[in-house]
Amino acid sequence: MGYEAGADDYMTKPFSLSVLLLKIEAHFRRRKNEPGTPKIHSKDIVFIPGEMRAFVKEREISLTKNELKMLSFFLQNPKQILSKTQLLENVFDLDGDFMDENTVAVNIRRLREKIEEDPAAPVYIKNIRGLGYIWNQEVSQ
Repeated sequence: MGYEAGADDYMTKPFSLSVLLLKIEAHFRRRKNEPGTPKIHSKDIVFIPGEMRAFVKEREISLTKNELKMLSFFLQNPKQILSKTQLLENVFDLDGDFMDENTVAVNIRRLREKIEEDPAAPVYIKNIRGLGYIWNQEVSQ
């Protein structure tokens, strides 16, 4: 009945915690190797949204939750100028009441330090003076 209901796997009671953990690990291992795992490419960057992982030149980089959300938002909106207000509302889930625009600038700087070869001369995230920021590279899936 479990399989007929659409389950991939199930366990009957009583069950061993170690068997449950092994089944969970096997599920994620299978899922990781599925060919259909969507990836977003932009020059030397690969972003896997479902896993919230990012790679620069095939090397995985460690990003904070806000940096991952910001990278994802930029990659969803390439070649579009995004204002600081848009970034605050879409990345930080706030309407800006308790955050100032400096929060965006600080997070942009930190993200640039992790993805740019030379953060002082950014290739990916460009500042458009008085308007906001733009992801300045083509994006493909």
